[in-house]
Amino acid sequence: MRLKPARRSAGPVQGAWWPRTDQLSVELRPLLAALAPRVGPVERVIYDENSWAPESLRMDLDDRSIALEGARTTSTNQLSVIGCTGRLVLLVVPPYTDPNHAYATVMAASKPDDLSTPDELLGIGPREARDRRFAILAHQRWESEGGAVRHPRNDRSDGEVYESLEARSAQGPQ
Repeated sequence: MRLKPARRSAGPVQGAWWPRTDQLSVELRPLLAALAPRVGPVERVIYDENSWAPESLRMDLDDRSIALEGARTTSTNQLSVIGCTGRLVLLVVPPYTDPNHAYATVMAASKPDDLSTPDELLGIGPREARDRRFAILAHQRWESEGGAVRHPRNDRSDGEVYESLEARSAQGPQ
């Protein structure tokens, strides 16, 4: 993890973090301990739920309960840490990133005058970013409309539809 200087921070992110795994609750403990001097005791973490394994809604750290809020947003690869005295938005370099590329990305994101977006820092082109945004929006729409809805004819509890298919196959070719 590397941060921009507190008083000279420009751009959409205030630094970058390269976790080792996609297990947020495991990775957060050392990160939040390192960020506490800058933001105060951490109260809330907002993360991109598409980038992390499923998590609980709260995490205990140093006798404090921290709210973990998964969000489906069009801005992936970001993590917001909200403390009593401040807030930081970090670029999250995916754990599977090549070490040389990850290092270069963390260093670029922590330059005080860097104005790059997370996609630019990670080398994600405009077309890939647009396709990802459309996929996220489509998924959100799909879920808002009920997700995977079963058709009434396939939702029979007595299994009659399947029994009739089995009966036909048992009769052999006609």
